Order: sequence, then C-alpha cells, then structure tokens
Amino acid sequence: MSDEEKDVFSGSVTSQPQMVNVQTSGPMYIVERSSAPQVIGILVIVYYILTTLMSLLSWLSLDFISDIDDSGVEALPTGLLLGVIFLSLIPAVIGIFGGFRIFQYKKQGIWITLGAIVTAWLISIVNTALTSDYSGGTGDAGLDAMFQGVCGIFCVAICGIIVCIPLFMANSGLE
Repeated sequence: MSDEEKDVFSGSVTSQPQMVNVQTSGPMYIVERSSAPQVIGILVIVYYILTTLMSLLSWLSLDFISDIDDSGVEALPTGLLLGVIFLSLIPAVIGIFGGFRIFQYKKQGIWITLGAIVTAWLISIVNTALTSDYSGGTGDAGLDAMFQGVCGIFCVAICGIIVCIPLFMANSGLE
C-alpha cells in the first residue's frame, strides 16, 4: 500500500453551525421602475402615427377640394404633394423609433425623439415655404415660413418638455 491510500480523515460531525462573520454592504432597497417612460413612449408613438395620417389626409383633401372648388387657390402639383408627404414621413419614422426606445426604458429614445421634433419643425418651415403659393397664405413664401418657424418653436418647446418628463423623475429606470 502506498502512503496515499493509508491517509484516513478523522474528526467528528457536529450539528451546530459555525458562525461566520460576513459584513453586509448596506441595506438593499428594491425600487420599482416608474411607468412614466412607457406612457410617454406610447404617447409619442401614437402622436407620430396620427400626425402622419392627418398630414396625408389633409394634403389629399386639400388637393381634392382645390380641384373641385374654384375659390382661387391653385391645386398642389402632384410632385410637390408627394415631396411634402415624403418629407413629413422622415420625422414620423424617427419619432416612432424614438418612442419605442423610450418605451423600452432607454434614455437614447428621448434624444432620438427630441431630434425628430426638431427635424419636424425644420421640415414644416420648408414645407410652408414650398407650398405658400398653394395654401392661401400671405403670398410671400419667406413671410409664411417665418410665421411657421416662430409659432412652431413654442410647440417644439412644449413637446420637448413633455418628452423629457422621464428625465425629471428620480426613479424613472432609464438606462
């Protein structure tokens, strides 16, 4: 027999557990995430879906009505109409993606949505300048675009504050 086979463990088994001194790092609190990012995310998605549908319907109805009614307002050319609709789809797609990211508790979604709001504001100024002659405005494209830009900045500020509500909360759970 070798020395390894002769080794025998000896001792006694006790039913008393031994005390081990382990320091805790402090109290742990379970904090639930706020539902505000999910609510804001859903509202952003619904907003951009509805504005896209309303934009499409308003431009189509304006084109349809101006063809029928001879009120002195020219019909929007088809190429310009499609360009305006396409331009309004750009911030809508960005905003829907941003709203989905907010819904997933991602802080990145707030910044994407704020970018979509500013992009929509800039595109609305361009659309107003392009369609000034056809929409029955003042007749001066620059003046109409300026009015749109000045009035739109207030809407951008209000929408931006609403989108940023989860950032103001302490337990929003944004990542």
